[in-house]
Amino acid sequence: MSRWLIATMTSILFIALVIAVTGFEALLADVEVISQPDATPYLGPAMVLAGAVVVFLATAVGARDGNPGVTGLVAAATAYLVMLGVGAVGYALVRGDVTELLVFPAGYALGPFVVGSVVVALLCVVGGIAMSRHQAKAAEVPAATGDDGARR
Repeated sequence: MSRWLIATMTSILFIALVIAVTGFEALLADVEVISQPDATPYLGPAMVLAGAVVVFLATAVGARDGNPGVTGLVAAATAYLVMLGVGAVGYALVRGDVTELLVFPAGYALGPFVVGSVVVALLCVVGGIAMSRHQAKAAEVPAATGDDGARR
């Protein structure tokens, strides 16, 4: 399977898992994803899509070479910064206030939405790279001559 296909499937899995995790957070802990009432309904999804782009690129690059754990940690840190950056810029544009570039990330830096998304990004990237490596190793193993696949 192509590394680009694996990266696409991993980023879609990331989006689906973030939706599930934030849904359970909202249900069990009674917290909203974005608590500002004047934020648009597109701010949270924009943050998740930015994180999905990071997951896509990290999986595509890491599938070719690199350590899955290190690549996953770098992707998680990058997703954390990108999600906070997109949220800060988006909310600052909605409010028309430059100070929100600092206030928004400070309010959401340790919030369950961003932290949960970062954990999901880490798991998705490590899993996607591990799957890619496993398939590459399975493709390299040559079949023994005369082996019809039946085990006796």
